[in-house]
Amino acid sequence: MAKEFRGGASLKAELSCPICLSLYKNPVLLRCGHSFCNECIQKTLSAQQQSKGTYSCPMCNAQLDPTLELQKNFQLCNIVKVFQPTASEGQQDEGSAEGKEEVVPCDYCLDQSQPAVKTCLSCDASLCQAHLNKHNAKASQQDHILVGVGAGGGAAERRCPEHGKLLECFCQYEEQHICVLCSIAGRHKGHSIVTLKEAHSKQLGTLSIIMARLQEDKNALITALKELQRSENQVKTNTKIATALLQKQFEEMKTAMIQKEKKILSDIESIEKKQLADITEVKKKMEEKRDEAEKHLQSLQKMREEPDLFLFFKEFKVANDRAARRDFSIDTMDVVVQLNKARINQYQQWIQNLMSQLDQYLQRMKNELTNQIRRRRI
Repeated sequence: MAKEFRGGASLKAELSCPICLSLYKNPVLLRCGHSFCNECIQKTLSAQQQSKGTYSCPMCNAQLDPTLELQKNFQLCNIVKVFQPTASEGQQDEGSAEGKEEVVPCDYCLDQSQPAVKTCLSCDASLCQAHLNKHNAKASQQDHILVGVGAGGGAAERRCPEHGKLLECFCQYEEQHICVLCSIAGRHKGHSIVTLKEAHSKQLGTLSIIMARLQEDKNALITALKELQRSENQVKTNTKIATALLQKQFEEMKTAMIQKEKKILSDIESIEKKQLADITEVKKKMEEKRDEAEKHLQSLQKMREEPDLFLFFKEFKVANDRAARRDFSIDTMDVVVQLNKARINQYQQWIQNLMSQLDQYLQRMKNELTNQIRRRRI
């Protein structure tokens, strides 16, 4: 019956939700393979979303998809239904098993034996509370070894397998529990032997030293962790400062470059307007001269066809004098719309130098940030 009960208790543990610790109710299966009550996991995932905004399995912390759909675990659901009718019977068996916990009787009670509360290894007897008080009242039994009932695997484990005596001494040479006969006539003869109390006192001293050393190490680790936390915070702060500084400087550089670009394009546009205005003015004068030359040509052509020689010579002299007084010279303009090649190369070299200096500046800043923290071992 005890085996069957233990098996039932083990099965019940396997069929219990890790969150509510009760039998599964409408169990659902996560992607990681763990199952929970539908209501329990819904509440847990809702709390996770409010606190950290992500979903994870409460058992293994596996990350879950934000859009996960909980799948009902039909097989586990059927197993729970089959197990439930026998669960109440198991609980009753559990109560009866607890009620039948083994009780060790007192070896000194005569009429009605009382349950023992301690076992004296020196007397090899179990004692109830009344006989334990009488036992402790005797001066000769003050050094007897008392243990809890059934503690330490029984009295046999605390006795010398060679002499059958209690292990009341400690061999410091071989660091073993021994009996008195082992120190007198046994293989531990001549060794440094002390009582268990003396060995216990020495071990407590050693234990205190070890604990003090561990406490120092713990305190040092706590201090180091605090320092690392401060360093972590400082790294984040420095990164924010450096990022903000660089972003500001690059924004200023971009603003300045845009302004320079607008200025030089505006200057080029102004130069273009002035040159076009000069060309327009010269063009207008040339067109006027062209039109006047056309008029003279038409007049001379008409005069050429004059049949009256007298009128021909008269008009020819007038036309010749008028043509001699006019200026039909051509005004030319040399316009070269290009930049000096040497000057362009100079500008390009200047830009390359500027970018190189910028790279050096950024590398120095990166090195300064990198060298702020150096890993060292205490």
